[in-house]
Amino acid sequence: MTNPAATLIADFRAAADEIEARLAPSACAMIASHKWIVIDDFGPLTFTLTPEGKKHRATCTGHGSAHKVNRFTKADAEHLARACNARAAFWADAAREEAATLRRHIAALEAACAA
Repeated sequence: MTNPAATLIADFRAAADEIEARLAPSACAMIASHKWIVIDDFGPLTFTLTPEGKKHRATCTGHGSAHKVNRFTKADAEHLARACNARAAFWADAAREEAATLRRHIAALEAACAA
């Protein structure tokens, strides 16, 4: 039988490591203006974009990790956030916050297992 806490710790650690790897400087850069995401009370939102004439319609399809969800210009993210009763956030700040939360959960689980 596997230890559920150990499995959860390993999953959280892998997710935090992945986020921190994406935050590390690299030779690969993205368009500077497209670094904003939309976040509600439950986390970063994902969208499906469909063409409508010369524009695109964004339909919210759920939640994801800050480093994996759609990125927009600041103006577009703010527009979507207003429509979704959410907020626009710089993706790297949201990703750092997500990784820090995972690390806090890991520490709490390890402390609980040690007790």
